[in-house]
Amino acid sequence: MAMLISVGEGSGPPGAGWSVSEGVFDCIVEATRKLFKDDEVCCLNEIYSPLDDQGQNFIVLDYVDVRCFNLFYSYCKRAMEDFPRSERGGVVPESHIPGILWNWAEVLRLRREDSRYRTFK
Repeated sequence: MAMLISVGEGSGPPGAGWSVSEGVFDCIVEATRKLFKDDEVCCLNEIYSPLDDQGQNFIVLDYVDVRCFNLFYSYCKRAMEDFPRSERGGVVPESHIPGILWNWAEVLRLRREDSRYRTFK
């Protein structure tokens, strides 16, 4: 089953995003989810609500504010960097890791094209 990370806003119409296999989707969104802190639960809920509360096959960043959007981006990037050494990365066949990371990089690239994306130094 294809799963979607919906971006919308600056990178296309609402619902535009990156479609990946369920396994790759789980690697990306669950590794990212783990990095959210307790005081960031509002952003987490807003992004993950379709998946968690509605049983849909996507998460949505279309309408989140700049703060939540960039929080997701920074955690997604960090999760990608840590993935090959992570617990989940350790159970994925080594030959699959480059493909997972390529898709992950594309998810991040789409985020950088969005008007809400900010670089922080």
